[in-house]
Amino acid sequence: MNKHHLLLRGASYSTVSLYKRSGPPHHLHLPARPLFPSPGAGGTTTAAAVFNFFSPAHPRQHHSLTLSKPTRPHHRPLNPPTAKMSTSTTSAAAASPTDLIEQSKRLAAFQSVTAHLVPYPHYTRIGIGSGSTVVYVVEAISSLLPRDVLSTMTFYPTGAQSEELIEAAGLNLQYINKLAPGSLLDVCFDGADEVDPALNLIKGGGACLWQEKIVATSSKKFVCVADFRKISPALGTMWKKGIPIEVLPLAANRVLGELERMGSLSPKIRPGLPGKAGAIVTDNGMWIVDAPFKPLRVTGESDREKGEWQVDELADALIKIPGVAEIGLFYGRNGNEGQGGGAQKPVEAYFGMEDGSVKVLSA
Repeated sequence: MNKHHLLLRGASYSTVSLYKRSGPPHHLHLPARPLFPSPGAGGTTTAAAVFNFFSPAHPRQHHSLTLSKPTRPHHRPLNPPTAKMSTSTTSAAAASPTDLIEQSKRLAAFQSVTAHLVPYPHYTRIGIGSGSTVVYVVEAISSLLPRDVLSTMTFYPTGAQSEELIEAAGLNLQYINKLAPGSLLDVCFDGADEVDPALNLIKGGGACLWQEKIVATSSKKFVCVADFRKISPALGTMWKKGIPIEVLPLAANRVLGELERMGSLSPKIRPGLPGKAGAIVTDNGMWIVDAPFKPLRVTGESDREKGEWQVDELADALIKIPGVAEIGLFYGRNGNEGQGGGAQKPVEAYFGMEDGSVKVLSA
């Protein structure tokens, strides 16, 4: 198997008992070769490998998957996604763009949960992020783990949406403010709006960025789950709406002025329309400002006179603006660089690809 392209194999589905086991965790019967490679097991890719995937040197002539129709978010699935093997990408190509995106999200979610939760039945505190991909993360958790293991786990949401998903799946719900001082979540699963080669993220398209950052930094490790559209050579290249910034309403106009002086390209207060007149209001009673910048540099230094910023330097400048509560840049350390919490970047990012494979970018 090409280590740069992780494909779900039909044989693995037929031999592994992930979905129907009922005994205690130590009775699990896994195949000699794991269904999904664990971190560091040779199944992950470097940043360069992910982006070389799109070059002519890596033609996409691989097996593809045809998935069953995704279940509705508010119904706990009875079975995991089923897969059929083919020797071409005909099935994927025949799917509508919307179906293809949803299938890719679901594949990435199942693989991330298999790698970062299924092998660790002793985990008891799990963070659940927000967004469309997280629907499939909760589905994967409910499908892949037996009820006796799930009953020992507590799930911490980042907002109203993930709270509803946890409750609908019959999982144990708790809130991050109830986490004891000095304690950490074992793992957090969340999506992203854009991911660069260094695993810096833009988050906040769904206006839950502050809670998402609190839960991520309260975890020993953060795992990002996304689809192929989120892979980017530099933040601000694929996600054109701008960096989401949560601001105090009375300071919003002043923040807009500061952003323009920093080189932001027409920052705007995010409207609540069509559902609400006026600005969108977050769960914290704040407003969201979307601030587009030129694509951010992964390395090197900023050229502030030209409005060209390096990720960490821009993040540091944004959070210091009076009136800014939190920013949608997730940057700095990842969970592998310290076990004391506080890391904003994921240890791994899982991308469901157009050809039915899953790409994994590791820190």
